Amino acid sequence: MSANPAPLPQRGQPPPQGPKAAEYVERRRSTRQMLGAVGVLAEDSDTLFRNQLQVLVMNVSVGGVGFRAPVPFRAGSIYAMRIGTGPLHLKARLQIISSRPRDDGTYDVGAKFV
Repeated sequence: MSANPAPLPQRGQPPPQGPKAAEYVERRRSTRQMLGAVGVLAEDSDTLFRNQLQVLVMNVSVGGVGFRAPVPFRAGSIYAMRIGTGPLHLKARLQIISSRPRDDGTYDVGAKFV
């Protein structure tokens, strides 16, 4: 028990209002575009994507990308990502920001472009 508990509301008065539980604050500088494309990740030094991991790209913005992966990623790690094939593709370096487990055993991963 706290040394200074919050005062109980008086009868007939509404309970005190605090912050709302699930308020969401958008911190991104640009809007996300939803996408359902296959992408591949490789270690930053593997420029030819010889040892790659296939992921599902969920969204992309000017500043970063969100994808679903079969394995967790360590925040701060740097990777190379390629979305698309042939002459029309996006290739970028990214830094992992978050990796959250999902109920289905996969991971939602957020990364920023570097």
